[in-house]
Amino acid sequence: MDQNELLKIFLPEWLFDYFDLVKVDTNESTINFFLDEKKIIPDNLSECQVRSNGFTAYTKIQDFPIKGKAVYLHVRKRKWIDCKTNKIHTAKYEINFKGTQLTKEFVAFLKSTNQ
Repeated sequence: MDQNELLKIFLPEWLFDYFDLVKVDTNESTINFFLDEKKIIPDNLSECQVRSNGFTAYTKIQDFPIKGKAVYLHVRKRKWIDCKTNKIHTAKYEINFKGTQLTKEFVAFLKSTNQ
C-alpha cells in the first residue's frame, strides 16, 4: 500500500483526483496536510485560453481528528490567467461545508451524532 492509498483511508478520497499532497506537518496536538491543486485546466476553459499563474493562498479546513489530534487540510488552488483579458480564474470545489471551515463529511458526522 503506497502513501496515497493509506491517506485515502483518512482523508476525503476524491481530494487526490484534484490535489497533490506536498507536505505533512505534525506536532503533539495537530496534523496539517498541505495540498496543491494539480495542473488540470478547469472544464470551462481551454489550454489556448489560459496559462497557469501560481496559486491562491492556502485555505484551512478542519477534518476528522486522527488519534486524538486535530486534522487540518491546507488547500491551495491553482490560478489560471486568461491570455486575452488577464482575468484570473480558479476551479470551484465543495470541500468545506458552506459557512464553515469544516469538511462536508465532518459536518455530516457531527450532525448525525447530535440527535
